[in-house]
Amino acid sequence: MEPINPIFTSKIDTPKIETEKEIVRKKPITKKEGRKERVDKKKDVKIPFTPQERRLLKILAKKRGLEPTPYCSLLVKKGLEEYKDFPIRIYDPKGQPYPAKLERVYHDLLFEMKVKWDCSLKEAAYRILAFMLEEEVKRNR
Repeated sequence: MEPINPIFTSKIDTPKIETEKEIVRKKPITKKEGRKERVDKKKDVKIPFTPQERRLLKILAKKRGLEPTPYCSLLVKKGLEEYKDFPIRIYDPKGQPYPAKLERVYHDLLFEMKVKWDCSLKEAAYRILAFMLEEEVKRNR
């Protein structure tokens, strides 16, 4: 007697035919083999700030209706586009960082500034962002 519900039929009763497609596994593609990278991929630059600068950044970001990370990204991009001369700043690498997510174009511009100023990428980003924060404070007064 056969059960009405096919769930209760035993697996032994049904013959299984193995095909070649079931046996072959697809190998994962590695970067060396040509795995594509997204065109709009962004690179993080973690910029360390003092507690006062972090507070200022949060306040200015809130006024703009943004979170601190996108606001940092916006200021760095704006600084790289509009300004060419940035004053030297005292850089403390031990501060608490905020990331700036930059597209490849802006990351390359930041790298050029790093080479020009002979400093680290974080220091170059800090120098630009500290100047842009001062500009924003002047503009908001």
